[in-house]
Amino acid sequence: MTTPVLTPTPIWRVCALIELKGSANIRDWNHFLRVELDAEELTEYVYGPSSAVPEPNKNLDPVAHKAWKLARAKAMRILYTTLKRETVTNRLEGYGWDEDNRDPAYVHKLVWKVFGPGAPSISLGGL
Repeated sequence: MTTPVLTPTPIWRVCALIELKGSANIRDWNHFLRVELDAEELTEYVYGPSSAVPEPNKNLDPVAHKAWKLARAKAMRILYTTLKRETVTNRLEGYGWDEDNRDPAYVHKLVWKVFGPGAPSISLGGL
């Protein structure tokens, strides 16, 4: 009788998300963010307009509504893991960041407005 060999199931991570430091790394940040979101099938929740993935009617299809809500929450979690630097969050707040807005497309658009090409340049000190 042979002893079965147990091999652990590998957990694949597509890429390492990078923390947004400001305008200096916005393109790299965006690239790695898109790769991660593509792998999780969440890209349209962040890169599309707010209506890219419309909210299903909760009363007509509660299962679809729950899946939509969970997908948005996952996309926000991925986004928020890259927005930890205090200088970044302070600048976003200075531009009116509504932290109660749970639309990941809103957060992404605000980041691009504040740090993307053509954004006003402000020294973020120590970056």
